[in-house]
Amino acid sequence: MNEHLINLPPELGQKFLGFLREGEEGDFEVVDKLGLIKFIGDHGEQYPFLYQLIQLNEEAVVEHFKQTGEVPPGVKLVQTTAHEGTNLTEFRVFHGPSSKS
Repeated sequence: MNEHLINLPPELGQKFLGFLREGEEGDFEVVDKLGLIKFIGDHGEQYPFLYQLIQLNEEAVVEHFKQTGEVPPGVKLVQTTAHEGTNLTEFRVFHGPSSKS
C-alpha cells in the first residue's frame, strides 16, 4: 500500500497524511474519519487503491440513513420502494454527502 501512497501527487499526499497521526510505535491512527472518507470519495476514482483503505459497514450506513436521512460523503445509497397493488418499484439514488428530502 505504501508504494501507492508514494505515487500520490505531493499536495494530495500531504492532505492524506493530515488525516492521520503517527503513534509512538510507528503505527498510524485516523484522527479525522469523516475527512478521510470524503478525501477517498473525492479522489478514489482517479486513485482506486484509496478504496482499499476502508471497508464500509453497510448495515451502519443504512441505519444512519433511517435515523437521520443523511448519506455520508463518498457513499452511494439506493432506496427502493415497492408500491402495493402495482408491479412498480421506485428507485431513489442518494450520493453522499446528501440528505433525504
